[in-house]
Amino acid sequence: MAYLIQPDYVKYVCTCGQLKPITNLYFCRHCLKIRCGFCICHEVDSHYCANCLENMPSSEARLKKNRCSSCFDCPSCFHTLSTRATIAQPRQDPSGGDAKVENKQPKKMYYLSCFNCRWTSRDVGIPDQPVASGGWPERTNPFAHRFGQLLEYYKAIAQQEKQEKLDKERKKFAIRGKYITLTDKTGLTGAMARNIAGLPSSESSSSAIANFTPSQATEELEELPEDYHTREVNLKQITTMPQRLAAPEWQAQLVSRLQPLARPLSVKRSQRCRRCDHNLTKPEYNPGSIKFKIELLAYYHVPEVKIISYETIKPGGTSALLLKLTNPTAHEMQVRLIQTDEIPEVQEEEPKSIEKSLEKSLSLEKDTSWRQVVERKPVLPALIKVNNPEQTLTLAQRDDAAEYDDDAHHDTNDVILWRKSNKLALRLQLETDENAKVGEPAQAVIALEYSYRNTVPPSATSTQHRDHTLYTTVLIDLGLVSE
Repeated sequence: MAYLIQPDYVKYVCTCGQLKPITNLYFCRHCLKIRCGFCICHEVDSHYCANCLENMPSSEARLKKNRCSSCFDCPSCFHTLSTRATIAQPRQDPSGGDAKVENKQPKKMYYLSCFNCRWTSRDVGIPDQPVASGGWPERTNPFAHRFGQLLEYYKAIAQQEKQEKLDKERKKFAIRGKYITLTDKTGLTGAMARNIAGLPSSESSSSAIANFTPSQATEELEELPEDYHTREVNLKQITTMPQRLAAPEWQAQLVSRLQPLARPLSVKRSQRCRRCDHNLTKPEYNPGSIKFKIELLAYYHVPEVKIISYETIKPGGTSALLLKLTNPTAHEMQVRLIQTDEIPEVQEEEPKSIEKSLEKSLSLEKDTSWRQVVERKPVLPALIKVNNPEQTLTLAQRDDAAEYDDDAHHDTNDVILWRKSNKLALRLQLETDENAKVGEPAQAVIALEYSYRNTVPPSATSTQHRDHTLYTTVLIDLGLVSE
């Protein structure tokens, strides 16, 4: 149960311990685990402009500084600028007479305009251009040369630190055999190997560091004008802080010095599970269908829990909680409410790789202290106890046509209130601890054991689906404890 502008009243526990709404979680169909944004790897596939839909590779986007060369944003309100056309009449030359004016045809010129705040490129003195796309003049930054020197200096430092780290690891794992290597036989030096691999030489990086001139502070500052504190301030001519931060290389203080902002590029990304290295979402995986893009969310695999209504939570009292369970899958699902201590602890297998085999062959010990931070368990509240029913709930498969059926089957059971298609409403009894204080957050925890049919075959030749029993923990926010 997730909202855009309201708090998330129902949160699911990820395998890493994070509490997230079901709309912000993913489900890996290979390792059958719930993954959040911290449990997946974000890989950039390509860059594109959201306005003109121009697609470009990563190398070209890097050269263009992740900006589109033909689309601009308004420096005043940050909306997309549009290109307007106008007819420019030729200027009359007084010394040439009227004959030369008649021979010249009117030219079509273009300028940038914002349809939201009516800002135009003519307001800041940018001349009109004869071409609609591209060719807009850009002011040169007076500190561009200094910025280039700083960029080269930091690149050289990063390259030097990376090379020192590689040399240190190479000396650590160097195992000299009894046979002559190709480097010893042919005399291939490190510089030649770097040139063959296309990497910059170490001499260029060392020269960039040696020739760098550090910045020097000065005590001489320009004095403020005499009428700085007495003259009137016209807010229509002074830029705001968001307008200055939008162009950090300029930070123009006057509105007349604003320049159009090149539109930043958007990214097509694929998300991969960190544990099994399988794709969770990948753009344009199947151009003929968009189902692969959205059906790997947890919303389409894990039973959804929604709050219908609940009674006021009081210390030492009992109250009723009405929930709605929804089966998002295309098969029948068996759901059972259990206690959190009944969830079995399953150790996830680590993926096999060349690095693992190398460490095993060399009998090296790897530091695994970081996993104690990543694989943590959340602290769940224990003020409210949920009396789980002993029966197993059966949820029908998802049927899109049954969504338009208004007839709900009402049951006489004390737990199940009604059934409708793949939805089920049930009543739970809550018991609040007597030591609960008024004003504390009233949060209840329920654990679900549900059956899941894996539609991904175990191998390429096998088409048989497998049924699994999975577990998930749900945290329900019921407001505050009242008197």
